[in-house]
This record gives sequence, C-alpha cells and structure tokens, in this order.
Amino acid sequence: MSHRAWAAVAAFLAAAPLGAQELPAVSDELLARTGAALHVDVQTGRVAGVPRTGPVAEIGAKIVEVLFGDYTAGEWIGFSQRVEGEYIKPAVSQRLLLLRRDGNGGVLLDEEFSPARRDALAGRIAEYRRKAELLTGALHVPDYLLRSTSSALLHVEIQKTVPFDRGRGNLSATHTATVRAAVQGDFKPGQTVEFIEEGRRNRRYEPLANRERIVLLSNSRSVQDGQMKWWLHERVNYGYTEAGLATLKADHARVRAAQAGK
Repeated sequence: MSHRAWAAVAAFLAAAPLGAQELPAVSDELLARTGAALHVDVQTGRVAGVPRTGPVAEIGAKIVEVLFGDYTAGEWIGFSQRVEGEYIKPAVSQRLLLLRRDGNGGVLLDEEFSPARRDALAGRIAEYRRKAELLTGALHVPDYLLRSTSSALLHVEIQKTVPFDRGRGNLSATHTATVRAAVQGDFKPGQTVEFIEEGRRNRRYEPLANRERIVLLSNSRSVQDGQMKWWLHERVNYGYTEAGLATLKADHARVRAAQAGK
C-alpha cells in the first residue's frame, strides 16, 4: 500500500471516533416535551410486561449528573422503555436520557454517554431554554396583570441567585438584580433590587437561562419573618429582548390610558 493510501486510512480511523461521538439531532419539539435531561449509569433492568405495543422493560439507574430537571446526582430512578424481546443491559451503561415531561417515566432519548455528547446536549438545552422564555415583540402580557399601580414592572439584570428551602422541601430563590429600566415602579436604572421567586421544585433549582429579564414584582409582607419583600409574579418572568420591552411599554401605556378614561 502506498504512503498516500496509508495516510488516507489513518485519517479515516482518526475521524471515526469523532463521528461516533456526535449526538443525534435534538429538535425544539422534542425538548418541549422533555421534563428532565440526565446522565445516568444503568444498573438493573427486566421485562415488566407485554402490552399490545410490545415488550416493556423497567430499568433502574443511578443519576451521575443532572443537566435539566428536578433531580439530584446520586439519586436512583426507574423508567420504562420498549424492548425487542428480552431485556439486554446496554454494553455502555453510562447513558444520556431525556425523560418525558408528563411524568409517566417514558424515555424520549437514550444515547451512549461521552463527554462530547454531554456538552452538545447541555448546549442544546441551554440554547432552547434561552429562546423559549424570551419576551418577543409578538408576545403580550395579559392586560389584567398590568392594571395594578402598586406593582413594579422592570427590566433587570440578575447579578446573584441564592436558592433556599422555604419549608417542606419546596425550593425558592432570592435574586439580586440591577435595574436597567422601569416601566412601572419607583426604581431608577442602576438601582439594586432583591426579590424572591417561589419555585415548584423540591430537589434542584434550575439556573436561569437569561440573566437579563423582564419581571413583574409585588411588595408584601413575608409570613416567615414579617419583613416587607418583593415577590416575583410567575406569569411575568421573561428573558429580555428590546422588541419585547417596547411592546410591553406600549401595552402598559394603553392600559393606563383606558383606566384614566373611566
């Protein structure tokens, strides 16, 4: 074999492992149905039943890392997966999973783990979350949320987030942010505001996808310590866009004008 031919073979062999590391395409539609993205180590499995759709295996795995979702590393999980005949433990027990959002334990994606695949999946999820929560110019905050004159409607940049357990295993977070613009409220650009987000998760607080946000805050007394605090309204908590803020200002002005005309 000539030197040129050997060089071509060597190049092919060197490139092959890289191709094997590539993650299959993960669409927005798939991620919209995803409740968790996990790196797991499969430990057990057995055929649990044979419904009309074919054999289904119940699989037990230990979580190595949570990329997205309300889980913790080291936790054991069980999930179901269709199989062809008998269950055979995968040759590579380290897996990357996307689990369904509806909570039925179904698997949307099951791929062999590699560092490159893990990074690709984490990046794809971050990109999807960043885009999915943006307040674009085509979106409108419902008018009833803009009628209260005591609320603060702000464009902020999050500087620090501190999760905490507010009781009974329910996670919340205290955000410290710099005000960039105020649509409503006695705030000035550059001012610091601290507010609380009451989450619905129990194991893991999901890091924010966008540091710059458009938020609606209300001021009320905490039942825990009796102090007046700012609280985030879950219906108005978007990633910032210039067009979205412009639409929000126009909608706010229209609501105020309608109130003044009554």
